[in-house]
Amino acid sequence: MLTAPTASAASLPRACNLILTQTKDVSDAVHLRSGPGTSYTSLGVLYNGAGFTEYCTKDYKWSYGKVTSGANKGKKGWVKYAHLNPVEKG
Repeated sequence: MLTAPTASAASLPRACNLILTQTKDVSDAVHLRSGPGTSYTSLGVLYNGAGFTEYCTKDYKWSYGKVTSGANKGKKGWVKYAHLNPVEKG
């Protein structure tokens, strides 16, 4: 589900260039990073099926958000956009 920017958008990282809110699942094991790139520190590994709420993206290459399930639940950080899949509803 895409939503319009809200007042909380001011607290998003400056690297974001598209603001959205979307629930996704991790499709492969991927590092949660402190910034949008592989040179940033890994904050943990997200495994296939972990939930992730995406708040914004940088050029559809990296997504910033919060982990909603799995071992790193509650952590915020960046994930490669290609490793995220929209959650099927229905």
